[in-house]
Amino acid sequence: MLSPEENELLTRVGAGTPMGELMRQYWLPCLISTELAPDGDVLRIRLLGEDLLAFRDTQGRVGVVGPNCAHRGASLFYARNEEGGLRCPYHGWKYDVDGACVDMPNEPPESSFKDKVRQPSYRTAERNGVVWVYMGRLSDPPPLPELEWNMLPEAQRHVAKRIQFCNWAQAVEGEIDQSHVSFLHTPGNQLKIEAEDLARSGVVAWRKRDKHPRFHVQDMDYGVLIGAQRDVGEGMSYWRLTQFLLPFYTMTGPYGEDPTRHTRCWVPVDDHTTMVFAANYHPLRPLTEKEVAKMRAGSGAGFVGDPNFAPPTNAPFGRWIPKASRSNDFFFDRASQQTDHFSGIPEFWAQDAGMQEGMGPIYDRTKEHLGTTDAAIIRVRRSLAHAAKALLEAEEPPPGVLHPDIYRVRGAAALLPADADWVAETEEIRKLVPGVNPSAPGRQ
Repeated sequence: MLSPEENELLTRVGAGTPMGELMRQYWLPCLISTELAPDGDVLRIRLLGEDLLAFRDTQGRVGVVGPNCAHRGASLFYARNEEGGLRCPYHGWKYDVDGACVDMPNEPPESSFKDKVRQPSYRTAERNGVVWVYMGRLSDPPPLPELEWNMLPEAQRHVAKRIQFCNWAQAVEGEIDQSHVSFLHTPGNQLKIEAEDLARSGVVAWRKRDKHPRFHVQDMDYGVLIGAQRDVGEGMSYWRLTQFLLPFYTMTGPYGEDPTRHTRCWVPVDDHTTMVFAANYHPLRPLTEKEVAKMRAGSGAGFVGDPNFAPPTNAPFGRWIPKASRSNDFFFDRASQQTDHFSGIPEFWAQDAGMQEGMGPIYDRTKEHLGTTDAAIIRVRRSLAHAAKALLEAEEPPPGVLHPDIYRVRGAAALLPADADWVAETEEIRKLVPGVNPSAPGRQ
């Protein structure tokens, strides 16, 4: 368990908090490029507890600015997005994507006052269909992280978002917890082991037979490498390797032959809200129409599916709020627990969200009772706390900020002898090597 002070350090992300300042040193994935059109709608967004506005100007540049006009505080959500900037409808003051006031038509022509006024703003960058925001202290923003999904041609990746109404830490902790997979995401009768299960090979059978993986953790320069080891018999183990990369990225091991891969970004909107930014991709080829259609329909842990979002609103990220929520118990059905879903919750992503949101906006970790299968959660918390405290003490950029190449890693899966050196034996398949895509072992 954590002390109250440790829980506060881990979960609070506002300006001036240790974790909030850590997060601000990194580029934050924020928008899918298609959300913004030149001279189009102004979007309310919220990052690390700060209300902001995003827009694309006439030249296609993206601006992220404070929500209230520097003149007398009118809301720039109502601004006219025109001719290279946002014009406040109250008195006509106009700002470019950098926050400079470029026109002040209610002042005399000879006035130079506009040259002295700036609208609060943050730097942005755009790569491969994703808009990133930098809220940090460096005068020259660092390079974007070299995450594989954001380095590939757009045809090879699909990105989507959803909003989750709980603190970012309890959301990311669910992702690095491989032991829940043998329960939460299984059919209603999955706990009962039949004779045929003992004879079957493959990941599903292995997870059903060994529901208590042994966790192993290794500190890395980018965060934490997590190994979940399951016994498959005959002196062999199935390893699923999850990467946690500072400050909030996760990659789990792939499944099957010719696997697609994924990265999830658990971006704090504020202390009580998380934006889950999910990217599925294939390192070697474009995604097929069938693969993309499956993701758009809602498939796996990352994707809600286009039909499963609530009607969009003008709230921050109001386009990305799922229909399934705490207000309707994520469509929980107790009868289906006996047959269809061990959790009674039908949508895969909602099975996780239901558990994590059910803890409350910020869980009181002083009440926990952690076991051996929580080793990864303990180590990731320690890694985050260490990075946040080091930034306070040394004021040096944390890991990965100035060295984007440390993100060139992958999640992995492997069959190894039970006593193998799991870190050494999986080194090559955890590297991002262009032109190769190692498959996961065993029938699914």
